[in-house]
Amino acid sequence: MAASVTQSFTQAILSQLAQLDIHLEDKLLASIQQYEGEERLPLMLQDKLWLEVEEHGTKGIGMHIGLAMQPQNFDTMGFLLLSSPSLSVAVDSLINYSPLIGEGGQFAKIRNEQGWGVRYEPRFTAAVDVRIEVIMTGIATGARWVAGKNITPIAVHFTHSQQAPSALYSEVFGGAEIRFNQTQNAIMYSDTDWHFKQREVNAAIQAQMLELANQQLNQLTPHSFTEKVEALLTNQPWLTRSQIATSLAVSERTLLRRLQETETNYSNIAQNIRKQHALSQIQRPDVTQESLAQYLGYNDASAFAKAFKRWTGLGFRAYKEKFCKQRR
Repeated sequence: MAASVTQSFTQAILSQLAQLDIHLEDKLLASIQQYEGEERLPLMLQDKLWLEVEEHGTKGIGMHIGLAMQPQNFDTMGFLLLSSPSLSVAVDSLINYSPLIGEGGQFAKIRNEQGWGVRYEPRFTAAVDVRIEVIMTGIATGARWVAGKNITPIAVHFTHSQQAPSALYSEVFGGAEIRFNQTQNAIMYSDTDWHFKQREVNAAIQAQMLELANQQLNQLTPHSFTEKVEALLTNQPWLTRSQIATSLAVSERTLLRRLQETETNYSNIAQNIRKQHALSQIQRPDVTQESLAQYLGYNDASAFAKAFKRWTGLGFRAYKEKFCKQRR
């Protein structure tokens, strides 16, 4: 079961890009339209969307997109957050149910001398800086929805360097202390704002939203043995066969046997997923044959080079020159 994102989130991005007069490639739009009527979109396809945003967007495009997001763009997750009595409870829901929006990373609650906050660790590697700024902006905006007032964070940390004028960060995050090139992406709030309760929440509505969220999350969870293997490799393509077996608490022999029982095999699954990752990541200007080989778990670049030529019929450099645009 490949990682995915909700269609509403993707459509909100496309709508905002249209308003900003940013035009995407017809081929990419056609690929996205193939999923029209379905609830979710493969994460790898949205990776390509973000690479286009990174290429055509102006500095700070991520924050502009984040500011335009509305609760309905997050489907059940958005309404679950709105039914939360405080930012503290909303963050618990975000941590537990964030895969309903997208399976591209992981949220965690953190505490330090400044107060309480949210940390985000991405699993994606395409257009990371832009997407992190969308996410951090979305958290700041969502906190205001939950509180029902204009609360602002006291600190925001980014692992990347400054991408836009300081005035834009101030517009989005108020008087928060903004730091770049940090060890984690995080947004911090005071204890007062973290626990502030603006209103009493209807317990029946909150219970109903939690039940719906649990049902949808259960649908996303890999159930078959093959789906579990695919999910592990999709999120961590560098894992070895031994590591996959350990993660599933089986021996390597049992791993191979159980896959064979479903008329598939580990090699085909791994090759298909790594090929998809390779064709997505090669679009990045900073990706080299060596770095991509390491990311995909190959022992050396030459082994990856042989696999890449088998997949595409071209060497790494030839494919990049022929099919990949130069991105700034």
